[in-house]
Amino acid sequence: MSTMEYHYQTMGRILSHLVNAGLSRVDFANSDAMDIMTHRIGDEEEVLKTFADVLHWMNDEGLIRVRSIQEFDGGYAFNGVQLTSKGVSIVQAKPGDPDLGESIEKKVSEKGELEASVYTKIGSFVGGLIGGATQAMAG
Repeated sequence: MSTMEYHYQTMGRILSHLVNAGLSRVDFANSDAMDIMTHRIGDEEEVLKTFADVLHWMNDEGLIRVRSIQEFDGGYAFNGVQLTSKGVSIVQAKPGDPDLGESIEKKVSEKGELEASVYTKIGSFVGGLIGGATQAMAG
């Protein structure tokens, strides 16, 4: 698995968690990162860094809003995380990939744990949508 695929999978898992929370604000601490990232590469410190880096990226791209971010020795805490209207619109978009179903929102609402490859496809789809919108604005 490439680093990009790992980050896509991480984003897919975070989005899944947020979709299940609806518009409720969620706090992410180190223990949440370890619970959400059931597929991990590297030691705990590297997993936490990946989790935080993906959350920072999602925040910078406008998918989520975060009330506050605390960095401390050995980890991070993201407080008051919720999907933005852009994030909601992306999880409701029609992916066109049979593995993702009608929308990310519907897929993650299905009962049972999704396969790791589905989380990777979710992240890739979202990254592509954001990239496409950026490309359209530049063009």
